[in-house]
Amino acid sequence: MIELNGHDLTIEELWHVAVRRGTAQLSAKARIGMQKSRALVEELAQEPRAIYGINTGFGPLSGMRVSNEDQQAHQVNLLHHLSVGQGPLFSESETRAIMLVRSNALARGFSGIREEVVDLLLSCLNQEVLPEIPSQGSVGASGDLVPLAHMSRLLVGLGHAKTGEKRVLAAEALRKHGLSPATLQCKEGLALVNGTSVMTGLAALAAQEARTILNWMELLSSCSFQVMYGEPEVLCGQLHHARGFRGQSLVAERMAEYLCTHEGYREQIEGHLWGSQPKPVEPGVEIQDPYTIRCAPQILGAFQEALWHVQHVVTVEMNASTDNPLVFPETSSVIHGGNFYGQQISMTSDYLRMGLIKLALYCERQIDRLTNWRYSMGLPPLLAGGAPGLNSGMAGCQLLATSLAAECRVLGTPASIQTIPTNGNNQDVVSMGCTAAKMTTEVLPKLWTIMAIHTLALCQAADHRKEGTAGTIYQKLRDRVRAVSPELKEDRPLFGDISAIVDLLKDEDFQAQCFLEQKQ
Repeated sequence: MIELNGHDLTIEELWHVAVRRGTAQLSAKARIGMQKSRALVEELAQEPRAIYGINTGFGPLSGMRVSNEDQQAHQVNLLHHLSVGQGPLFSESETRAIMLVRSNALARGFSGIREEVVDLLLSCLNQEVLPEIPSQGSVGASGDLVPLAHMSRLLVGLGHAKTGEKRVLAAEALRKHGLSPATLQCKEGLALVNGTSVMTGLAALAAQEARTILNWMELLSSCSFQVMYGEPEVLCGQLHHARGFRGQSLVAERMAEYLCTHEGYREQIEGHLWGSQPKPVEPGVEIQDPYTIRCAPQILGAFQEALWHVQHVVTVEMNASTDNPLVFPETSSVIHGGNFYGQQISMTSDYLRMGLIKLALYCERQIDRLTNWRYSMGLPPLLAGGAPGLNSGMAGCQLLATSLAAECRVLGTPASIQTIPTNGNNQDVVSMGCTAAKMTTEVLPKLWTIMAIHTLALCQAADHRKEGTAGTIYQKLRDRVRAVSPELKEDRPLFGDISAIVDLLKDEDFQAQCFLEQKQ
């Protein structure tokens, strides 16, 4: 059980709750802060001055006053007018991430919402009573208003919910799990919908997935070294320290650790047999490897640097108060502002997506290097198992990889600059943070498939090389892949094999078996 206090939620904890179906609850400290802020809201609600979201209209209607008698209806009407979402629903793991991030933001005690409302949201999360949240409708300006309104409908017993595999009325779902709908008081509807929790939840999931992808890319690239007879001197720490990027140096170090599971490479790396060794000077003999081998630390290291930045920004935003206005009990003040504006997540989602697209393109080039017999150093054309010509081997797989890489490139347009005025020009410049995060999630499955094809090609290439080409980690990878995808000895459909390898690469137990303990 993860305890939420609004200050120290991690990406790993979010992954545990969203993907592994862990549970969460408010901490005792969070409850004290929430009680204080709620007491101040109720006190302020009795004053004649205008306070946004308590006794005024929303957005461009903030100049309109709302009476005390209408405040409950006011909060429900907020959910009503924002419940316009369209498009595919967010997945179960995405929905759980959204619910957790919103709960954690409200747990900080600056939003003026009652603890029992957040308790209800977390009870739904823990008991897997999930709201239906459409993925279209947010511009990421006053936060993710539309999708969060759909999330909040569940709490007041409106709409539908998913419990297990069943779609039922929200009120019925609550009742069956011993839960009662909330009656929202002043500001509580606004506190629920006015924040960056959708884009932040998506970005957090993407960041965690990206970390795993980087681990695989380092391992797979080390396998490419082995099967393509790459020179390990390009991993020399002296070389990378001379440039000065910590991420590049760490990637080189981690790849060298994988290569050290191969006896021949271990002797070269541990003996520092590089930098002073004579190179042959013969026509047609190249003394340097192609960039897919030689520049692996530079390419993957740049992604590591980007990922560190993304993880930092996402972690800060997960533990931020992002609604308006904010309530500060210590000074008895309510402050209007724009913490709901999602520019940080928007820009870092674009940054992460650019990095993922680069990895997709790099991985596709590694596949080409293995399948293109003009450059593959003796491997059969297209890695065909039978007679080339009669058999086309992995030609179709390589075609799929290029197709997916091209689709990734189309997603390279930044969303964070696509501002468009809305809301009666009240939101006259917007972040498009939710769009940026969604576009990033679109790249991920394409990249997983490209990596699966690369994995299949590496295993097929190892089958054609002499015994001893693969180190122990490479051999372990090949053995597990061959359990779900037999060696390609003659042409056969491979769509099922590719899908099975994607599942294998995503399996956390298999990752634990393959990934070495790595320095961060």
